[in-house]
Amino acid sequence: MIPPEPTSQHGLHPPPMNTNNEIHQDAQQIWNSLSQAKHNTIRRVCNESDLKFTVDEAKKVIASMKTKNSAGFDRVTNKMIKILPQSYVNLLADSYNTLFTEVYWGENWKQSRTVCFNKVDSHAPTTNQLRPISLLPIFGKIYERLFLLKFNV
Repeated sequence: MIPPEPTSQHGLHPPPMNTNNEIHQDAQQIWNSLSQAKHNTIRRVCNESDLKFTVDEAKKVIASMKTKNSAGFDRVTNKMIKILPQSYVNLLADSYNTLFTEVYWGENWKQSRTVCFNKVDSHAPTTNQLRPISLLPIFGKIYERLFLLKFNV
């Protein structure tokens, strides 16, 4: 049995690291300092941050998602999000900004619904003939993509 990775006081696991990569080294230094920080300190920094998600960014992220009918455990699909009225997109952008300010990442956003597809044309496939797919909640995907818009500049 493999022992669990050490966690910080916030219960997070450190990301995998390639010691030959300069960006990974920088990320490790940031991880080390953040993993020792108190939650209130991180919250204060986020409150003072100028990182804010705009309604246009939320629209861009939603528009870039494929129109699918597959849903995570919450049964919300990409297609449902894409047909939301404008006022709800405004509400989503405001909500994501509040979540960032509060240093919140929903535990439920990490839960997935797993479905299995046959790799072969068989009515009763064996387990090695199935391909599992994990479906994550769309709201967590949107939040993550909003961050990527800001950090992949």
